[in-house]
Amino acid sequence: MSAPTAVRFATDDEIARWDELIEQNPDGGIMTGARAMGEIKRYDRLEPRFLVVEGAETVYALAHEGTVWLGRYWYVPLGPTCADLEGMVRAMREFGRRQAGLLAIKVEPHLLRSPELIARMEGAGAVRSRDMQLLTHTVVLDLTRGDELIMDFQKKLRSSIRGAENKGYRVERIEAHDATEHDFERFYELLKTINGGEGVAAMREYAYYRLFWGEFAKTRNGRFYFGYDDDSGQAQAAIFVTLAGRTAVYKDGGSRPTRHIAGGAALLLWRAMQDAAADGKSAFDLCGTPRPDQLDDETHWYHGVGQFKKKFGPVVSYLPSFDIVLRGVRHRLWEQAVRRIEWRLKPGTDALR
Repeated sequence: MSAPTAVRFATDDEIARWDELIEQNPDGGIMTGARAMGEIKRYDRLEPRFLVVEGAETVYALAHEGTVWLGRYWYVPLGPTCADLEGMVRAMREFGRRQAGLLAIKVEPHLLRSPELIARMEGAGAVRSRDMQLLTHTVVLDLTRGDELIMDFQKKLRSSIRGAENKGYRVERIEAHDATEHDFERFYELLKTINGGEGVAAMREYAYYRLFWGEFAKTRNGRFYFGYDDDSGQAQAAIFVTLAGRTAVYKDGGSRPTRHIAGGAALLLWRAMQDAAADGKSAFDLCGTPRPDQLDDETHWYHGVGQFKKKFGPVVSYLPSFDIVLRGVRHRLWEQAVRRIEWRLKPGTDALR
């Protein structure tokens, strides 16, 4: 009989090899669990906690710790992912209760959503919460299909990609660790020019993007693509892809509204998919869409992006967030009374806003 599932903090050696280890996770690992994210989220006053869930499967999970007036909380984005959900919830609860002042642990097993899995999480005592991650509803492409993958795209998109290639749209690939400050700056300028000059949805300040790209550059898990549709030397579009884990993620993208060749943005993504497949990645996540039932809602803040991404494949939904409550009275008091007051008085981004 196997030992019950247990949770512990990762050793220094495991943290040093973190991005290598998350590829051994049942879901193969993804951007949100990368070591770089631990440093990036310090920007939002969240401290990394590297956890190891050991049972029938071993899962390396990155938690972000935040502090509120009544205590602390952990958030594990898109994790921990394993088959034994009940054992994971029980082990996280037992470990969490041994941590002084920890109110709750928010978890998101990276498994496709189904009534059965939601019922299992709730049956284990986890409390369903709102969707936290943009990647909860997204388009995920199977890179193991190789170059045949393009046949899954909508016909007009395939024609657009081939048209851009035939008309000479030029693609420049830059590994993040080789990128210069100028590359970061020109990418950010492209982020600001889309959506009628309003920038990408939920756009943040340059310092945050500079930190994000820089941390993935340090771990050699990031890649830029710039696209050119004329001889001016000015990029028409650009994308940034993360490569941590076995799933590559299209994290950022921007473009000039004026263009001489159509289809450039789609071509950049197709090249990124081909390169990720060549690197041994098994999947490519387009990093978020509206919920399937809101995909065609023109008032949704992410409508335009969702319409573009669904041309590559169907939207899938992963499990929502769940709270593993550790100290019920304090957690309830914070949720029902203190939280709104604290958020009004405490500026900045927080995982539980």
